Amino acid sequence: MLVIFSSVAFLSCQQQPSKKTTTTSEVAPSLVGSEKDEKGCLVAAGYTWSKLKEDCIRPWEGTVTMNVTDTSTNFETAAFVLIDSTKQQAELFLKEEPESILLDSVAPHLYTNNDYKLSQENYCWSLIHRQNTLYEEKK
Repeated sequence: MLVIFSSVAFLSCQQQPSKKTTTTSEVAPSLVGSEKDEKGCLVAAGYTWSKLKEDCIRPWEGTVTMNVTDTSTNFETAAFVLIDSTKQQAELFLKEEPESILLDSVAPHLYTNNDYKLSQENYCWSLIHRQNTLYEEKK
């Protein structure tokens, strides 16, 4: 009986392991460069949303690169164009626009909307805005 009583007394004196709770001050900080936009694209890695691909892409990968024609008024040096596999639409990635712009095919090698015209002549693309050629592809 004495053994049982001493065992119970000994066990009741043992501390229960404390459960650690996480407070808001202990939450790991977000990683530098892990910021994502509203579509989930990793901005710091250069990703942006493509309306044509319905996915995050890097505009300079797998697209047509066009150079700015007037460097005296524009510090940006390039624009990027993605043409869908059926050649029915083109998507413009311009630094001066907050999101990409879709153009519809109106003829072979010609895409337009109300503001922009993208055309290909002699195997080089040009982007025209309000009668001004803004960007041209150099080959």
